Amino acid sequence: MNSFVLDASLALEWFTVKAPPAALAKRSLFETHVAIVPPLWRFEVINALTTWQRRGDLTGNQTGGILQDILKLPIAVVDPGDPEMIVVTALAHNLSAYDATYLRLAILTGSPIATLDKALITAASESGVAVA
Repeated sequence: MNSFVLDASLALEWFTVKAPPAALAKRSLFETHVAIVPPLWRFEVINALTTWQRRGDLTGNQTGGILQDILKLPIAVVDPGDPEMIVVTALAHNLSAYDATYLRLAILTGSPIATLDKALITAASESGVAVA
């Protein structure tokens, strides 16, 4: 089965009240692909949910429910490789280290990246990585 790199921000969009159709459409990737993520993915998800609850956008029950649902997604955690290459990638494409980690994982595995992040999409295109 094929794989795709799943950006945490996209996965989180699937659980928002006003998820854009472009984000929801990408869920269909699970029909034919396995999602792969770097180890930081879970922490990004947890941080976003914590922030949303702290701001009052979610109740504790909503946070817990979303966390349970998002962690049930069929994903595999994969090491993104050499940390120095993540730094090089971040600097070359003016990305955060987090976004560069997703891009490095896509480069290493030859997998497309599923994201709505414009800077990450541009960097992926510049790196020869397909965007799912």
